[in-house]
Amino acid sequence: MSVPAGANWLSLKVLENASKKPPAKPQIHISVPKKIVPLATRRNRIKRLIREAVRKEAFFGDAGKVYLFRVLRAPAEKLDLWDVKKLIVSLRGVTK
Repeated sequence: MSVPAGANWLSLKVLENASKKPPAKPQIHISVPKKIVPLATRRNRIKRLIREAVRKEAFFGDAGKVYLFRVLRAPAEKLDLWDVKKLIVSLRGVTK
């Protein structure tokens, strides 16, 4: 799990799909632990932002891959889609 210097609240791990018949679309798993982000509304918002940031990225289009996102620590209070998109693009560069 590699994390760029300024963005140490989210990590991305890319795995090969181990099943014999790969699914029609890529698998994206998002983990936001309750210990790290105690409020359910914040956890759900973080998951929605990550899903939306990934939705139109061409990098995440490979159906034979499994993408694991994990929140390592609570992000800043004012988190918006633009911040998450920039972070995911930087994470994508690290995992290539």
